Amino acid sequence: MQIIKIPPTFQPSYKSNYPGYSSGKNMEEIFNELFIKNKDNIETEYIYLPVFWTSYYVTHNYANNIQPLYDWLKTLDKTKKYFTIVQYASGIFVKKFDLNLLVFTAGGGGLNIKGPNSEKQLQYYGLTRHIFYGNKGNYDIPLMCQPLFPQLNIKKDIFCSFMGRFDTHFCRMKMHNTLKNNNKFQLFKSVNFEKYKEILNRSIFTLAPRGYGYTSFRIYEAILANSIPIYIWHDKKVLPFQDEINWEDFCIIIHNDDIEKLPEILEKCDIKQMQNELHKVKTRFTFNETFKFIKKKTIS
Repeated sequence: MQIIKIPPTFQPSYKSNYPGYSSGKNMEEIFNELFIKNKDNIETEYIYLPVFWTSYYVTHNYANNIQPLYDWLKTLDKTKKYFTIVQYASGIFVKKFDLNLLVFTAGGGGLNIKGPNSEKQLQYYGLTRHIFYGNKGNYDIPLMCQPLFPQLNIKKDIFCSFMGRFDTHFCRMKMHNTLKNNNKFQLFKSVNFEKYKEILNRSIFTLAPRGYGYTSFRIYEAILANSIPIYIWHDKKVLPFQDEINWEDFCIIIHNDDIEKLPEILEKCDIKQMQNELHKVKTRFTFNETFKFIKKKTIS
C-alpha cells in the first residue's frame, strides 16, 4: 500500500484533551501508526492520505484558517484514488468536490464545503447554536479514543441515564424536558470523569443523543461498558458496520420526533436479549477491528 508523503504542517503535534480520559491522540494519528506498521501487507489501488485533519483544524482556529491545506490538496493527482480517516465531526473541508477520496468517518462528516451548506446556526429554547448538517462520509467507523472506555464490574442499578451537556443540539434539550420528571431516567450535568464512568457502567440503558455532529463518543462508551445505547438522531444516522451487524439487536435507534415514545419503547424491550446481543458485537468496537474493516473496504 502506498502512503502519500504529507507536509509536516498537516500532521501537527497536538495533544487532545477530549474526552478527558484520552491519551491525547486523535483517531487520525492512531490509524496512521497502524497503517505505517502494516502497509507492506496491504495490496490496494487506494493511496492512504494521512492528514491529521482534526489536529490541524483545531490548531488552525477550528478550520477557519486552512488555506495552505486547500492549496496542497489541489496539487494531488486527480487520476488517483485516495482514502483517509477523519474524526472531526464536520469531516473534511474542500474547495471543490474534485478529489477521488474515500472517507472513513468517525464523527460522521465527509467531504464538505465550509459554510452554510454544511453548518446551520439555529435558535432553540432561547439558545443560539451552530449545528452540523453536511455530507456524510463514505463509511462510518466508531468514534473512540485510546485507551478505550473502561468496563467496571459493578451492579447495573440505574435503568437509564445521561450525563453531559444538554445544549449542543435541540434533541438534547427535548430529551431533557421530556424525560426529566420520569424517575426511571436519571439525567445529570457533567461532573467529572470518575462519576461519568461510574454512572455509565451502572446503567442498563444510556441515552446517546447527537450533539453538534451526527454522533458522539457516548454511544461507543456505552457499548464498551455493556450498557444498551439509545441513539437519538435527527438529520442523518451514523452507524458503523451496518452491512455486517444489525444495530437494532443491541441498540435503541430513535428519531428526535419520537422521544416522547421512549418510556414505552424501553418497557417493551427484552433487556436480557439485547444485552446478549451487545456482548456478541462488543469486540467489533476496537481499533484493531476497525482497522480490519477499513483495510477490507479499500481492497474489495
